[in-house]
Order: sequence, then C-alpha cells, then structure tokens
Amino acid sequence: MKKLIFIIFCFSFFQTSCFVKYEKRKETIILNPYEDIDWGKVKRYKVNLHTHTTESDGKETPEKVISLYKLKNYFAIAITDHNKLTFPKSDIIFLIPGVEFGKNQQHHIVSLFSFNIPENIEKLNEEEILKYVDEKKGISFFAHPGRYKKNIDWYINLFERYKNLVGIEVLNTGIQTKGKVYGDTDIWDEILKKTMPERPVWGFGNDDFHNISQLAINWNILLIEKPEEDEIREGIKKGKFYTSSVILGTDLPNLKRIIVNKKTGEIKIDCENFEEIKWVSDGNIVGYGKELNYKRNENIKRYLRVEIHGKGGFIYLNPFGIK
Repeated sequence: MKKLIFIIFCFSFFQTSCFVKYEKRKETIILNPYEDIDWGKVKRYKVNLHTHTTESDGKETPEKVISLYKLKNYFAIAITDHNKLTFPKSDIIFLIPGVEFGKNQQHHIVSLFSFNIPENIEKLNEEEILKYVDEKKGISFFAHPGRYKKNIDWYINLFERYKNLVGIEVLNTGIQTKGKVYGDTDIWDEILKKTMPERPVWGFGNDDFHNISQLAINWNILLIEKPEEDEIREGIKKGKFYTSSVILGTDLPNLKRIIVNKKTGEIKIDCENFEEIKWVSDGNIVGYGKELNYKRNENIKRYLRVEIHGKGGFIYLNPFGIK
C-alpha cells in the first residue's frame, strides 16, 4: 500500500514538474506596413493629398496648382476642395480624385476615390460621411485634428466602425505654423495606444495648400513599384508610405530601406544625412539610433513608430504593431 502511494506521488510530481518546465512562452509578433516592400525594386512617389483651389477657398486656379506641384517634382496630388469635386484633365501630373468634407466646427475629413458628392452633403455629420465613403469604397483620413477638441474615444469609435478610415493628418502647415512644428503626433500617439496592433492608424503629411506660402512643405512618399491607380490606392490603404516635412528648412534625411528581423526582433533603419533617430511607443521615447530590438525593450507597448530628424527636415514612418 505504501509503495502504491509513493508511486502515485511520484507520478503526480512528475506531471506538475513537466507542466511548469514546458509551459509555452508567448511570442512577440510585429505588424509591419513595409513588410512586402522589395527595396531593390520599389520606387518613391511624392504626393500631396490635401490641396485647395479657387473652386473653394484656395488662391490659385486648378491649372496653376497643378503646374506649381509639377515644378516641385510631385508625382501626384489630390485636389480636395471643400464639399466639391474639382477634377480637371492633366497630362503632367497624376490626379487622385478627392474632396474635403466638413463645414465650420464639424471635423473635416479628406476622402479619396469616392464620388459623386451627396446632394445633402451640408447636412451630413461625420459618421454619415464616413459611412458614405465606406459604401463607395473610398479612402478617408481625418484632416488637421489639432484644430478640434474631440475626445480620443470619439476617434477610436469611428476607427473601429469604418474600415476605409485609414489615418489622421499628422503634419499640416496650418497647424505647424501656429506653434506645433512637429505636428499632431500627440493625438496620433493617444489613438495608437488604444487601437494598435489590431487596428493600424496611419499618419499623413500634407500642405493643405491654399496659397503659395504653403507649397511643398509636407508630403507623403508612396513606396510602390508601378504608378497605377490600384497600387496607389492599396499603398495608401496599407500604410506603404512615410511622411516628410521641411517646415524647419530644406535639408531632409535620406531613407534607403527598413530591415526587420522577426526572429531576433531587430529593426534597422538604413538612412543617410540624419542627425537623430527616435523610437516612440505609448507616446514615450524608448530608444535612439539606427537599430532597436522590440523583443528586448520592455518599454515598448502596443506599437512602435520612428522619427528621423535631419538638419532642416524630418521623416515620420508609419507605426509597427507589437502583439
């Protein structure tokens, strides 16, 4: 009898020991918007997605605006007049159909690829506008969020409900020239804290052009292989771009490629002509320099984004999701 009890005890102890010893460890998974990019083949296309003309409250005609951006070596622009589609023919620049929805204190929303304009647009609220864009399979992002006093949960609710709402405008000359030189990254971080990694929110940089003083200050670099509408649409939707700003000068860093090693957890930024690289998570700086290991850095929470600062300009990458 004693022998039987001893055998049962040993068997139970062995099972418990095995359970403790071989318990599965949780993995760190990275969601990388640049994962599918072949840096040897990809081309960089300079685009502005928020532009006004004399058809709404801009100071220059559509034709003049197109010429100005062509002179600045832009591949594409979206003319986004207020509640109105302005879409002239152009042989010198790629035009993305766009509009800026919203009036007065209503949060303005830039919509791309979704038309015609609803007849009752003046009466629609933000949710109705986003629903319309989703139904028309367009792409939308919030314009200059720093202009409003919206609660962060208000944004979260809409990002969770509307799949074609892809981001916010982090860089906008109207916001930057009023004191927030580095843009609305504070709002971006607060949103990312709650949405990532399951729901990415991309950061856009645009001129919000109304007059010549706002020309070619902020832009997006699309990382695609073919300059075709489908690739442009997918590149914007999936975050295959980064934003640039020369509001401090004209000397920008040169981003060559991003290398992610999922096995080791290392992210490397191959870049030239920069002064400082900052790694941000949860609104806090969690590292400096060209490399960071997201598996070993305990300060990294739900996401990781990169700021590359040069002498006179800076670059923001879209966020990586950490799960």
